[in-house]
Amino acid sequence: MTPGKELLYFLTTLIVFIALLTWWENDEPVVTAPVALHDQKVDSSSLKPQPAAIVSPDTLAKANSSTQDSGSFVKRIPLVFSETDSLHLSGLQAKLTHFSKSSLPLRIVYFGDSQIENDRITGALRKELQAVFGGRGPGFIALDSYYSTNHQLIIETSDSWEVKTFQDPEFKSKSILFKHSILTKDRGWFRIRRIKRLSPKPDYSLMKLYYTANDSCQIEVRDGKKLIYQGSLPPHKQVSTLDFRFNQTPEDIRVDFNVKDSLSVTGLSLESETGVLVDNVALRGLSYPEFLKSDQEVLQEMLGQVDVGMFVLHFGVNLVPYQSKDYRHFKTHFQQQLSFLKAIRPGVPVLLVGVSDMAQRQGDHFQSYGTIPKIKQVQQELALENHTAFWDLEAAMGGAGAMVKWVQAQPVLGRKDYVHFSREGARLIGKELAQLILNELSQEKDTISHDESLAAYR
Repeated sequence: MTPGKELLYFLTTLIVFIALLTWWENDEPVVTAPVALHDQKVDSSSLKPQPAAIVSPDTLAKANSSTQDSGSFVKRIPLVFSETDSLHLSGLQAKLTHFSKSSLPLRIVYFGDSQIENDRITGALRKELQAVFGGRGPGFIALDSYYSTNHQLIIETSDSWEVKTFQDPEFKSKSILFKHSILTKDRGWFRIRRIKRLSPKPDYSLMKLYYTANDSCQIEVRDGKKLIYQGSLPPHKQVSTLDFRFNQTPEDIRVDFNVKDSLSVTGLSLESETGVLVDNVALRGLSYPEFLKSDQEVLQEMLGQVDVGMFVLHFGVNLVPYQSKDYRHFKTHFQQQLSFLKAIRPGVPVLLVGVSDMAQRQGDHFQSYGTIPKIKQVQQELALENHTAFWDLEAAMGGAGAMVKWVQAQPVLGRKDYVHFSREGARLIGKELAQLILNELSQEKDTISHDESLAAYR
């Protein structure tokens, strides 16, 4: 080989090596060391986050006009506010307008009963809002078996985890999700995979692990077969986090633990660096979220370290089959939960979604429950007495008798239990709710100045 060819060969090899090295470095996740949650600061010095969305009244007006009507089965029923509530959703509007001042994505935490299981309603709400304000990922997820077609991902866990939920006797929640997973003196793992047959699109770029540990434990993280992190989690009595940032959504992540003593995972969050997240917290069988039966210190720690723009409380179907003169017991207990939520996050808007229509068999036909008007009245009273927004979901469905029509619709919008929405019905409801929120945000007359909103929010 001539000297000239040798030089050309050397330069070509060097260029290829540099290119491969650059590709290798860009695909490495950025791992943030475990920190106590109350001391957590997001370190963005080595990241390439999505640019913050610029949200102006013009942006809201454009989104408002471009969103199509949800269809003839959904009636436009605006959000209702107390006459003495001058703030409305101004705190949420202020947060959305000042994205660039926050190092965290803005969250809408949606608590509900079985109507929102499997990301029903919240999936469509998230999609619509992220289309306007940016953001990716499903947000908070409990460490348990999980399957999401909305985000084309599946979570699997080893059998060594003991899952504690609000349905367990003497349960005291250690998580905002009302579910946490415990690993006791053993090995355990969880795995997050994309569902390839669904042709997954880019999604989350940040995985946050929330945990407490009685003793140190070893952790290994693999992206496919490649070991990307190996280390030790120190003991933490308070909730701590371990963050993994990715340049692109990983196809297959596995996290292995080897613990000396109890490790409790209070939740995962699959999210983006900026934009809007909608967290789905489904509480099957409950008529209100039982915050007072939770570890309130943990709830305050978790909520205090995320940027919450709004809470949604969507309950009622579990109360419908039971007769009551005035549902005073229900109102008293719901009031206690609502007061607690507003006390730990003052200034954060709350939306109370009214009970949906339900039907039961009466002879040879189905008929709406007669209890629904009373329950809806109590829910609206609760909302207005607490300066909380209210949405009349039953009216939005079409009023009494609507669920029968939704079940008979094509495509089917209600399930044959005459209680729950089908996936398509839930999509329409979530899309309509997003439209109502955008409508409210675009109404400048219903908000105070941004500076005042931010002051009230802090």
